[in-house]
Amino acid sequence: MPFRLAALMFRQIAICAAFAAATPALAQSAPAAPGVTTIDAEVIEGVSDLEVTARGNAEIRRDDTVIFGDVLRYNRELGRAEGEGGVRMQSGVDRFFGPRLQYNTLDGTGVFEQPTFLMQREREARGGAERLEFLGKDKFRFFGAHYTTCRPGQEDWVLTAKELELDFETEEGRATSPRLYFFDVPILGAPSASFPLNNRRRSGVLAPYYSQSSQRGFELGLPFYWNIAPEYDATITPVTMSRRGTQLKNQFRYLNRDFTGEMRLEYLPDDKEFGGSREGVSWQHAHTFRPGLTGNVDYNRVSDDRYFVDLASQVKQVTIGNLPQDAYLTYSSSVGGAPITAQARVQMFQTLQDPLAPIVPPYHRVPQLTFNGSYFNLGGFLDSTLPAEYVQFEHPTLVQGERSTLNPSFAAPVVFPGWFFTPRVGVRYVDYRLTDNLTPGQAQSPNVTIPWFSADTGLLFERPVDIFGQSRTQTLEPRLFYVYVPYRNQDAIPVFDTTLADLNYTQLFSENRFVGGDRLGDAKQVTFALTSRLLQSGGQEGLRATIAQRHYFQDERVGLTPTSQLRTTADSDMLASIGGRPSRAWAFDVTTQWGQQQQRTERFSMAGRYTPESGKVLNASYRFTRGTDTVAGVSQIDVSGQWPVSAGWYAVGRYNYSLLDGKLLDGLAGFERNAGCWVFRAVVQKVQAAQQVSSTGIFFQLEFNGVGQVGTNDVVQLLTRNVAGYSVTNPRDEALMPPSLQPKLPFEQVF
Repeated sequence: MPFRLAALMFRQIAICAAFAAATPALAQSAPAAPGVTTIDAEVIEGVSDLEVTARGNAEIRRDDTVIFGDVLRYNRELGRAEGEGGVRMQSGVDRFFGPRLQYNTLDGTGVFEQPTFLMQREREARGGAERLEFLGKDKFRFFGAHYTTCRPGQEDWVLTAKELELDFETEEGRATSPRLYFFDVPILGAPSASFPLNNRRRSGVLAPYYSQSSQRGFELGLPFYWNIAPEYDATITPVTMSRRGTQLKNQFRYLNRDFTGEMRLEYLPDDKEFGGSREGVSWQHAHTFRPGLTGNVDYNRVSDDRYFVDLASQVKQVTIGNLPQDAYLTYSSSVGGAPITAQARVQMFQTLQDPLAPIVPPYHRVPQLTFNGSYFNLGGFLDSTLPAEYVQFEHPTLVQGERSTLNPSFAAPVVFPGWFFTPRVGVRYVDYRLTDNLTPGQAQSPNVTIPWFSADTGLLFERPVDIFGQSRTQTLEPRLFYVYVPYRNQDAIPVFDTTLADLNYTQLFSENRFVGGDRLGDAKQVTFALTSRLLQSGGQEGLRATIAQRHYFQDERVGLTPTSQLRTTADSDMLASIGGRPSRAWAFDVTTQWGQQQQRTERFSMAGRYTPESGKVLNASYRFTRGTDTVAGVSQIDVSGQWPVSAGWYAVGRYNYSLLDGKLLDGLAGFERNAGCWVFRAVVQKVQAAQQVSSTGIFFQLEFNGVGQVGTNDVVQLLTRNVAGYSVTNPRDEALMPPSLQPKLPFEQVF
């Protein structure tokens, strides 16, 4: 039975024996003609046409094969080369060393006694064998083979095999009794293994993974990889959990010229804690039917509301309350040079409820049809757009119905160096056909037509400045944005997918204070903004400061609902921010929202990052939002980082704490040990999985460079998600390694 982990390990041995590593050639002689054998030495004895003996710095060369030794013998008739007492062989750019060699230069057969080898592909590697048989071109058989990526003098881990046969013509390899030793302790093994010698996939058992969490207990999984076809594969993983029972997971992937996708299935027949069976499915599919016509599916469903809290693949804060079940077709083309886009969509949700924090399920869109057409430079100065939408909304308890929307607009942008002016005019028409769950007296066919107008203008000033002896460019960018939307009573219109937008810099320059298709707020207002930037010599933004505020000429009359509180102040809250990247290592951002009416801070956030080099990152942020009668406030600190604490040792962690609730939201602590040829990662994480449910997990991973890994297989993804800027200390490209861990000398200079 193929053993997949051994296949991963011995694939590197296969690369080594393939003699394809990029190392500099030992000999500097001018290349001979193809098929010609040349001999160089201090003394050459014998009959040149029959057999000769070369002594003193002897060298036999034929094509890309070179044999070195103090004493070499060569039989021209048979093409046989022999050497004893210390022989080196270079085939292509790889090297062998050993006491005795017999090699036929004509057919590539022979024997190397007690050879050691040296390779440098993705990583430097070395090894040896009791005996190596050359079976012909690209065919080899090792006896008593051993292999490691550790540097000379460091034997932390070694991979051995009683017999290893490699055939690069058929691209197949076979190993007998493979064993992996870590500090002389065998940790993995198999009676036999077969594996591919290239990047071809092959069915077999993958490395087992295990972890420990408070919700699942001890978890052990043994994945089996099934290479169904070149375009299809599956990974089937039986999992046992000490607290839950036995679960079966399946990941099915497919790839075609026109489509690609992935499906995940999970089934737990009897959850000992929950009581009953539990299952989950996730399917993502992308399809290109023809140029301009694409389709996508994103379908997700689980058996119960607590599925992710109890059975998430790894401990993480479960913030997704609505699982999407989405499918859509998109068509893009152009008519007379005008781009058009049309989409047909069906969107549903599975709402996962937390009894202590219930939410209102969103409406289903069954279906949603959208169209958008644009025409630019009409008459040499006019741009036009025509968005249109039809949606049928369904909900089990709220009012249902259809909505049709048209929102054509025209803009006449004027742009010159140093200033711009863009007037825009449009009209919004919305029509409803309401059916079920109507309130008494509610109209079945409300509609509204609202014209609107906006004008956006700004200036750009620049001047050279000198800061600490460095030349910079400072900009000053004032901007005005005016909006007029007349009042139309919209109280009879339901709220299907609309909410009041947060006040932010982008929203200050929007015609509508609502997000969604059910409301267009009345407006007669102007936004003032002033931005200044410091640009480096290459044009990169080193520093940015912005202040903005909106002034209202009239009070609001359109609310999200008839009972919504309306604004009566003349000015909005003031927004201010400063941030940038003053140097390669430092980045920061500070934003505040100052309440004009209460004369206090309504929102405040600050964040900074220090990244001097790969493997060193510190993040710190604070976020504050003042609460209201209906919305809870936020006051959180979030600190994370990765930093070397000593040679080869790295600490990683995250601390996300709610000051208002007085509890830890997400905490992570761990370390990473990089010993050059292996890396060990250990992580402890505690998160708030639900309103009053916390979960703690312990994960570890032992990775052997160039071979594979054991332990939890997604520790790196866990660290990447929780520590912004985290980087692995053993990337495939050694140029991306932290400077302190980059090798000072390659193997070939040591030997």
